[in-house]
Amino acid sequence: MKGISNLSRVTGKEHDQISRFLLGIIIDIRLPNNLSPVRLLTAVRGILDFVYLAQYPMHTDETLSLLEDALDSFHANKAVFVDLGIRSEFNLPKLHACKHYVMYIKFYGTTDNYNTEYTERLHIDLAKEAYRSTNFKNEFPQMTLWLERKEKIFCHEKFIQWRLDGCPAPLVVETLHPGIIYERQLVMPKFPTVKSVKISRLVDAYGAKYFRKALVEFIVHHSNPTFSLAQVEAASQSIHLPFNVVAVFHRIKFTTPDPYAAGGTINSVVDAVHVQPAHQSHSQHIPGRFDTVLVNNGNGGLTGVEGKAKMSQYFRAHHDILLGYRVAQVRVVFSIPAASLHNLFPPTISPPKHLAYVEWFSPFSSEPEPHHLLYKLKPSYKNGERLCSIIPVANIRRSIQLLPKFGPVAPKEWTSSNVLEQCPVFFANSLGDRHLYATII
Repeated sequence: MKGISNLSRVTGKEHDQISRFLLGIIIDIRLPNNLSPVRLLTAVRGILDFVYLAQYPMHTDETLSLLEDALDSFHANKAVFVDLGIRSEFNLPKLHACKHYVMYIKFYGTTDNYNTEYTERLHIDLAKEAYRSTNFKNEFPQMTLWLERKEKIFCHEKFIQWRLDGCPAPLVVETLHPGIIYERQLVMPKFPTVKSVKISRLVDAYGAKYFRKALVEFIVHHSNPTFSLAQVEAASQSIHLPFNVVAVFHRIKFTTPDPYAAGGTINSVVDAVHVQPAHQSHSQHIPGRFDTVLVNNGNGGLTGVEGKAKMSQYFRAHHDILLGYRVAQVRVVFSIPAASLHNLFPPTISPPKHLAYVEWFSPFSSEPEPHHLLYKLKPSYKNGERLCSIIPVANIRRSIQLLPKFGPVAPKEWTSSNVLEQCPVFFANSLGDRHLYATII
């Protein structure tokens, strides 16, 4: 395969997915004649920043200035593609149109006004179904009449239902104001994926090596939030878990309200975290999948990786974390058996219903790496073992993709199922989607 330029019949959605990892695969690329990759990284980052900023559903003078700066950064470094023999010139209509985006946004509003994604469903309801109702000859008058009758039937149906409900007063419709990002709602399944999993299997199949120790420390810390690390470790010695099995969940979902729905009552699933061990499916071996997530360590805000954390002395000493957010890999999502809660927690303490066993990555640095502007992360260790703990699932903000630091040549033994264990250095992919791009800034 000679790159992605020769791909045909690529959809817009597929182009969007390709753009998410383009930067990650060229970070350590070896250029001909020992050419420095700085201009290449800066140019690619610049055009990707432009694409993501242009999709903002609202703009300020600051974001429009960032949009111009991103395009200027690309133009200042695009000559690297000529030096590499990739292009001879940049006389591209789409590229020329980019310099008019700021003017268009100021005159006509944000770019989602030109997006057909929101009206795509209407094409099915108002065109395809209407056409099928005709005799396929002189169809437009027939389609118009069909739509008119359908609308009248719909209105009459709503009127009848209103009378049957006792003629209530009209509902006050509240619409969501435009925002760069909307708060996501965590949604857990009503029932566990597996009702009973032995703790020994959590260690072997899920990789939760220190599950018992982490759970005991969580119980002590949650019951005594002011305890120091030494006090938590001492108190943990006297805790006995009165159970050997827990209920396990293999997926966490996040929803967000549709800002274009009346009242903002329609929620759609926009993100999911998969936590499932290797298993057999139709005689086929399916590798385990344990996703990485962005965890709110303290008082992390809607945007940025820093914040003012409100943490106990134990948590700060045990995890050596910065304020705000931190990346972790989820190994198990579970619930403590309800029958054992009164034996483990004081009656005045209400423990979280859903918990997660996670393995931590290094905290975010104060600044991202130069040129490509991605944060570098490494698996966190303590005394030679992976740093792990149990946290409330409610602390998980969303999923996050980690890009391996491939080096000049990607190791062939790395696969999607083992790269998180074998690769020593990663980059947090802030280009994973529009929500993540606006979050990690």
